Order: sequence, then C-alpha cells, then structure tokens
Amino acid sequence: MKVEVILRAEGQPQAVVGEAEGDTWPEIREALPALLRELAEELAQSMDREEVSDAAADG
Repeated sequence: MKVEVILRAEGQPQAVVGEAEGDTWPEIREALPALLRELAEELAQSMDREEVSDAAADG
C-alpha cells in the first residue's frame, strides 16, 4: 500500500513530492507524520531561497 503527496500548481505539471509505504493502514498512518514534517521543512527551506529556478517571470 502506498500513499503519495502530490503537488499541483496552476500551469505546472503535477509532481509527487513524497510518499509513504506500508503493508497495512496503521503502518502508513505511522509513517505520515514524519513524511509531512520532512515536506514542511523542505518547503520552509525553499522559501528562504531568493530565486526559484522554474518560476514564471513577472510581467
């Protein structure tokens, strides 16, 4: 069994940004908090960067 976290942004292709796997729902449920913390940390770090390489130019 696998749960995927999918990022969908307008005008961009969707992307799988994280996943949790396990044989049972309780195993998946146990893995989700760590997965979501990791994604939140990555997002916070990316917000500290001044430039996003594939962002559309203003204008």
